[in-house]
Amino acid sequence: MTKRRKARELALQFLYEMDGDINDLDYKMRSFYNCFASESLMRDGFIKSKESLTGEKDMEQIFGFFSDISRGSLSNLDRINDIIKIVSKNWTIDRMSRVDRNILRMSVYEILFHPEIPKNVIINEAIEIAKKFGNDESPSFINGILDAAIKVV
Repeated sequence: MTKRRKARELALQFLYEMDGDINDLDYKMRSFYNCFASESLMRDGFIKSKESLTGEKDMEQIFGFFSDISRGSLSNLDRINDIIKIVSKNWTIDRMSRVDRNILRMSVYEILFHPEIPKNVIINEAIEIAKKFGNDESPSFINGILDAAIKVV
């Protein structure tokens, strides 16, 4: 697993937990990352232990991208939701599963604010994360919405 994939997975889990709530964002991000993410990073082999300096650079890079995606998605929520609403025919954002909704939000954020990342990479990453965290229909649903979003952005 790449560092960016790990950051995206952690961002999804954080966004799932927050689901649009931006109160005390800095505190909640740091708390989430320090408590939950370090366990996940150890499990996936990015660090050996919480006390270990091994992987410190990896952790900084992962936290940086996690932070960017999480903060950016929540800070631009209205704009992101508007794009999702435009392209998701017959679906309201509230009707989407919480996982799908937040995968879409973070992916649309990347499409809007990370032009250096190829759009097909953003979509492929979203699909892979949907396979891991979503339901059976999530990957194709995510693919369709993001493909349409790219055309309107």
